[in-house]
Amino acid sequence: MSHPVFLNGCKQPAMPSGERNEWRAFWGDAGIELEANGGPPLLWWCIYGEADLKFASMIDDFDIDDPEGERAEFQADAENPAALYPYFVTGKKQALERLAQRKEKVMAALGEPYRAVYEAFEKLVATQFDGFVLLRTAGLPDIADGEQWMRTGAQSMDRLDNNHPPEAGDHFAGMAAEFLKWKNSGSAARMLGGSGPPGVWPDAALSAAFPETGRRKRTAPEDTDSGEPQAPPPNARSRSGRRKSSLLEEWLAPLFVGLVTAYAYISSHSIFLAVLAFAGATAVAVWLSMKWRNRGSDNDPT
Repeated sequence: MSHPVFLNGCKQPAMPSGERNEWRAFWGDAGIELEANGGPPLLWWCIYGEADLKFASMIDDFDIDDPEGERAEFQADAENPAALYPYFVTGKKQALERLAQRKEKVMAALGEPYRAVYEAFEKLVATQFDGFVLLRTAGLPDIADGEQWMRTGAQSMDRLDNNHPPEAGDHFAGMAAEFLKWKNSGSAARMLGGSGPPGVWPDAALSAAFPETGRRKRTAPEDTDSGEPQAPPPNARSRSGRRKSSLLEEWLAPLFVGLVTAYAYISSHSIFLAVLAFAGATAVAVWLSMKWRNRGSDNDPT
């Protein structure tokens, strides 16, 4: 299941605002975009600190004059369309300073063989990103409740700047350990830095030095799916991370399954028939849930 996050170069120190009709210009921007699945990979965390944690309104993921009507659709479907969700944004200069400051501590945790990946990522940020570096998180599940884990993760990275050793079990130490555990199950460049435009990230040299070593069988830092994520074409920004309501999955589907199962048992007094009803209702609920998740992606630009 895809829960994408995106790292974008942008021209302002904030998430684009639908209230100010800023998304159209953002989607049309030819700036670079990296993508990862399930959460930010380790090198993205090296860019940010707690001071970079910001909040945006879910409804503002859509322009007011959106010609596709997504804003009105979301407002009608969502339980709390004005709910805030956390994201990160920082200046390019600050991002490069943090990458330089944290490099040796990250190398001590990962090992010298991965210095080339780290330094290539530094170069990518220096040469390919605009004035600000934005981490879009709207594609993550329950991101409205994500402030604590994002704040804790950023605090963990800030401790590296203060010459404090990583604490056992903290966010940074956990990500480093997870990468080392699964380092042979995919491309180290993608596991540490996400996927980008072909030939840009990872570039040809990194791809040759750190080739794909096989499909992942379990969760890796960059990717929770078993297959390799598909990089977007150059100069295209993905809308797949735009938030959709989870009301169907969280409430309506379980309620539907429960009511069907209860009705079958009450009307027949047969456990066997109730089990059959439960299985059938669950299959229908899963199908509807998949249709709900995919309805927005069917209209995404290719």
